[in-house]
Amino acid sequence: MFRLTKHALTALLCIGTLVPTSCNKGNDKDSTNIPSNSQALRIAVLPIWECDILRNAKESGMADDMGLNIDLITYDALMDMDTAILSHAADVYFEDSLRICRIQDDSIRPSMLLPIDVKFSLIANKDKNITSVKALRTNMVGLTRWSQLEKFASETTESAGLGEMDVYHAQINSIPLRTSMTRQGLIDAAVIPYPWADTLKSTGHYVLKETILSGMGLFVSPSAQNDTIKQIQLQQLKKLYLEALKQATE
Repeated sequence: MFRLTKHALTALLCIGTLVPTSCNKGNDKDSTNIPSNSQALRIAVLPIWECDILRNAKESGMADDMGLNIDLITYDALMDMDTAILSHAADVYFEDSLRICRIQDDSIRPSMLLPIDVKFSLIANKDKNITSVKALRTNMVGLTRWSQLEKFASETTESAGLGEMDVYHAQINSIPLRTSMTRQGLIDAAVIPYPWADTLKSTGHYVLKETILSGMGLFVSPSAQNDTIKQIQLQQLKKLYLEALKQATE
C-alpha cells in the first residue's frame, strides 16, 4: 500500500504549484493570441519534438512552398489542449485519444486526422536512489491523468510487480513544470516527452524506461472537417507533416 504520508509535503507543494499554472498557455510567441487570419489553418500544438516537425516546416518555408498557410498555437499541457478544444480555439489539435474520448459532446469532439507516435521516457530524479521500475514503490510519478502517459506508467509498474496503490500518480499537466519538478526532486519521477527528456538525461537523471506511445496525433475539429476549404488544407497538412517528418529523420 502506498504510504501517502511520505510525500505529503511534496504533494501539497505540487497542488499549490499546479493551481495557477495548469490552465495557462505556454510562452511560445504564437500562443499569446489566436490568429485572426481566417484563411490560415490554426493548429494547436504542444512543446514536444513531434510538434517541432510542424514548427520547422513553418519556419523553413516548407509549408509556404506547399501552398499551406498555418498558424501554430502552443499549449504547455494536454489539459490546456482540452480547454482549447472546448473553446473552439483551433482547427486542428495535437491531442491524446484517451482524453478525446472524455469529450461527451459530438459537436465538439475532434476526429483523428493523422496518428503520430510520440517518444516518452520514465525518468527518476538522480538523488532519489531509484534505479529500477520496481524501486518506484511508495514513490511519486508525475504525469497527465487519464492519458496514454498514465496508461504507460501503469502498465510499466504492473509489469514490475507493483500494485495499483504502490505508486502515486501526481497530476502535473504542464510539460515544462513536470520536467522542472523532476530535476529539482520535488517529485521522484515523471513521464517526460522529448526534447525535455534529453535535458534530464544530460544532467544525470535516471531513465527507467523509454517507449514510443501510439494513440496520439493530430485531431481535426468538426467545424474544420465540414468546411470545404479546410478539407483541402487538412489534406495538405497531412502531406506536409509526413514529408517534414521524413526529412527530420533521414
